[in-house]
Amino acid sequence: MPTFLLILAIVLAGALLYLSRLPRDYEVRRSLFMRTDRQTVFDRVRDFSSWGDWSPWLLHEPEAKRHFSTAADQPDGYYTWDGHTIGAGRLTHVRFDQPERIEQRLEMQRPFKSDSDVWWEFAEADGGTEVAWCLRGRMPFLLRPMIPMVREMIGKDYELGLARLRGRIDPDAGGPELCFEGETTLEPHSALVIPFSGGIDAMIQAMEDGFPRLAAHLASLGVAPSGPPFSAYHKVDIKKKTFRCDIVLPAPAGIDPGPFDRKDFSGGRHYRVTLTGSYDFLELAWYAAIAHARMLKLKLDKHRPMLEVYENDPAGVANPRELRTALYLPLR
Repeated sequence: MPTFLLILAIVLAGALLYLSRLPRDYEVRRSLFMRTDRQTVFDRVRDFSSWGDWSPWLLHEPEAKRHFSTAADQPDGYYTWDGHTIGAGRLTHVRFDQPERIEQRLEMQRPFKSDSDVWWEFAEADGGTEVAWCLRGRMPFLLRPMIPMVREMIGKDYELGLARLRGRIDPDAGGPELCFEGETTLEPHSALVIPFSGGIDAMIQAMEDGFPRLAAHLASLGVAPSGPPFSAYHKVDIKKKTFRCDIVLPAPAGIDPGPFDRKDFSGGRHYRVTLTGSYDFLELAWYAAIAHARMLKLKLDKHRPMLEVYENDPAGVANPRELRTALYLPLR
């Protein structure tokens, strides 16, 4: 027993030493160019009543209770939120340097307590405004190893929020419109596929080449696709941005696959999220979809692929903001 206690003490001492050397403070900064003047975007951010239109968190629970103080768009004005999935907190305007900067104080109550400094910068750029959304926070001692993950999550939220804000201010730019539609069941189906493994740029090129080839093969057989084209993601490495997926066109079983593979997809229970907007927003849409599933404590089935279904043809829409893509998360 004394030997065990000695080993335990050494391990604990090592862990405490490791934690003590980790930084306690962290910062997040994301920026996006918006084709508008500084005053317009400044006024939109200072108006807390507008946040429901573009907030990356209220998106997940628009029915969350919100309360606005008197003169909420002035220094010391604030709004609070209280939701089942997005937690509870308060955001307060601290200082305005109009129209260059807004300083705010973020006080989280749930799912954990924390205080952070938030600020916005609005810089003149060629034909518009460069909008930066920033945060400085401090992590409790025992949670310091989580700083890289927390910083990345907040960064993605800020990217999503900025993109949605730009879409509200500049309709021509468009923004990601997301709808969390809920659980659904997909029927089993057969398809022709082109397997792919590699980086994101190569994957995009493979899709641009592959889907027309699959469609041309079916046309040569006089056979219509039995559903919209989609991508089936079997493995995704977010850090390395590498993918193992199938480029898929549903087709009747029994046809000649030609130079392509044929595969049967099992269907089953999925959670559906719909993105309306450019394919450029797909990464943010997937981030929001998976974050939403975690908020709802859904259990994903890692043995089945996530599906990205392209519900309308890019050649048939007047603007990329009209594109509609369904994301299906397989459920256990």
